[in-house]
Amino acid sequence: MSQNATELFDENFNELTPSEFFRKNKQMLGFTGKIRSLTIVFHELITNSFDAAEEAGILPEINIDLKRVDKEHYILTHSDNGPGIPEDYIMKVYCTMFAGSKFRNIQSRGQQGLGCSGCVLLSQMTTGEPARVISCYEENGELKGVNMKFKMDVKKNKGMLMEKEYIKPEHTGVCIQLHFKDVSYSLSEQGAFEYIRRTMIANPHAKITFRDPSGHKYIFKRAAEIVPVLPKEVLPHPKGVSADDILFMAKHTDKRRYKSMLTTSLSRMSNKRVAEIEEMTGIDMNKRPKDMKWAEAEAIVDSFQKMKFMAPPSNGLIPIGSEQIEKGMKQILKPEFVATLTRKPVTYKGGVSFIVEAGIAYGGDAGRIVNEQRKSEIMRFANRVPLTFDQGSCAITEALKSIDWKRYGLKDLDNTPLTLFVNLISTQVPYLSTGKQSISPEPEIVHEIRQSTMKLARKLQKHIRSKKAAKEKAMRSKVFEDLLPVIIEESAKLGETSVPEYTQVLAKVTKRALAELLGEKVEEEEVEEEEDALIMEELDEFGYAVDEENSSLNSSKDFDDLEIDEEE
Repeated sequence: MSQNATELFDENFNELTPSEFFRKNKQMLGFTGKIRSLTIVFHELITNSFDAAEEAGILPEINIDLKRVDKEHYILTHSDNGPGIPEDYIMKVYCTMFAGSKFRNIQSRGQQGLGCSGCVLLSQMTTGEPARVISCYEENGELKGVNMKFKMDVKKNKGMLMEKEYIKPEHTGVCIQLHFKDVSYSLSEQGAFEYIRRTMIANPHAKITFRDPSGHKYIFKRAAEIVPVLPKEVLPHPKGVSADDILFMAKHTDKRRYKSMLTTSLSRMSNKRVAEIEEMTGIDMNKRPKDMKWAEAEAIVDSFQKMKFMAPPSNGLIPIGSEQIEKGMKQILKPEFVATLTRKPVTYKGGVSFIVEAGIAYGGDAGRIVNEQRKSEIMRFANRVPLTFDQGSCAITEALKSIDWKRYGLKDLDNTPLTLFVNLISTQVPYLSTGKQSISPEPEIVHEIRQSTMKLARKLQKHIRSKKAAKEKAMRSKVFEDLLPVIIEESAKLGETSVPEYTQVLAKVTKRALAELLGEKVEEEEVEEEEDALIMEELDEFGYAVDEENSSLNSSKDFDDLEIDEEE
């Protein structure tokens, strides 16, 4: 029996809440794979703790305890020293999708209001166990605390309270306990431990204590005692808005005229600019915003593209800072060489400002260990947050791979103990997916990453060259140390005379204890020049020159023909 359209829709038409949608599409939250799912949980909880503590002017301190109950079954306990969450907001934070305080045009680690609630959803989907949260906060000058046990009502996109108990806290902060199955803890590059390690490099002001499933306790100490300056909310730039954005502003503004709406809702917009727009479009700027039509919004945006505006304000962007990045890299990587850089603010797509920060660490614990050998690694960040997955499609990877590293003395980049650090700061990081693990390869972003990294690579090149020169210098000294005594003694025999005292001459030639002999510190360039002069002076009498490459003696007539291949 056939059905008409009304019957079909009455039977099959349903509305999904955000919670229901992500329950069926958890991969869109980044929960794909056992290792990745657990790492994303760490990511969401840590970033929320950081944001909360920094907004309250507190140096973040986080304690994480991961216990293995059974194979692929873990209990995660995460606590922080932040300002806490008021009782009325606890279940909204952890059980309501698309709810939070980050829906602003501001530099923020999280931007979608999915993090904490996504973790609770994954826990509930894999174990059926409720979440437990202890929140201690200050209200009206009084410390309050509450211990709550709840589940997420997926159908209604809100929490279901199961237990509640008031407690007497000693300090503010939040502690959440969640059960997870079908996840895996790993020490791999994509694992939870590596996520914490990279987090500490970009957030040297934090302290994280982590106890892994084997019971081993890791303490990541803070390398800086300064709470980062809070970013400011900035208005959208005219070059970065669409017709739909303008229409949305018009429908939801409290202003009475187009003119006042544009000047208060967009940056770099003055009454003079509005007059220019009015002249170009023929639109009356004294009309009511709520009466705006699509064609008018489109005409206004088209006029924006024909006009020249100042770059968007960058006071809303707060970079980590070169000094802080260097402290973080030294604390975690302990390299023999490190260089960092923070570029000036620029824009992509004409109206979204961003800052690129870069760092290079060489030697020490830099790079990653593969088969007991140090290899190079790329550390990608966006607003201080490590991006540990989807590396191949990311703008950072594309930019770094496009650099000709051989020009900087790195013939085999993959097998070099090197860590490349890149952090993108922006109010609107152009992620490729809701998983927020890969940045869109906008041409302006790729260019900035290349420029900053190549500048640091030149500094590394100088370090490698000086290191190579020092090694060659030591080898050269060793040649004279071995051969000069033989030459002097044999010459004495030929001359039928006693062997002269040559200790000081040998010390000068080899530069051993030269500073002690002279009684002062000798600069490197002066030492090298003096050494060459002494070598020539002492050996010229014997008619010999040294072939440094083969560690042998040649007659002085061949001396000018000797060359050292710097590449070798």
